Amino acid sequence: MKALTDKIIDLMIAYKDEHHNPIVRSSIESLIEQIKTLEASAEFEEVARVMMKHLGNPELYYPHYTTIITNSTAELVEGKRSVGQVMDYVPD
Repeated sequence: MKALTDKIIDLMIAYKDEHHNPIVRSSIESLIEQIKTLEASAEFEEVARVMMKHLGNPELYYPHYTTIITNSTAELVEGKRSVGQVMDYVPD
């Protein structure tokens, strides 16, 4: 499966290929390059917010879901039981 930005770029390329107007084609190529630049320079918070927004979809998930993402895996974990935040053992 492709990343969201790759899917967007593929759609833009298909749209560009449908048009014969050189101005439209040039504009789309410029937008594609801007998207690639934004993706390459994205901050951690920007990337994390994409996942947070996705998890915020109540039709798919509820607040007991957590994600664990590394550079080679992504897990969707469902919490079944919690004692809440316990600060008794955290040093001051």
